[in-house]
Amino acid sequence: MFTSFNSLPLYTAHSLEEQGALRELLEKNGIEYSVSLRDMNAPEGFYPALSPELLLTQNIAYTFLVYKKDWQKAKDLLNTQWHWEEE
Repeated sequence: MFTSFNSLPLYTAHSLEEQGALRELLEKNGIEYSVSLRDMNAPEGFYPALSPELLLTQNIAYTFLVYKKDWQKAKDLLNTQWHWEEE
């Protein structure tokens, strides 16, 4: 179970396509992760439930968290194999 005590943020994606590609990369390399979603237009401290319509229409930040023990491995993976450009 991911908690603030045993995990670290790795990367923040800003589109469904980007977060999907990163999920594939992490899964392919056997790195467990959790994703925290945040509506970038919502006021600080206010976290509404994110509906599918909201995910498609709003500016959402997808923050990937990994276990502390896997953080360096995941960071090295991103440095060598990750590249994202909006199309």
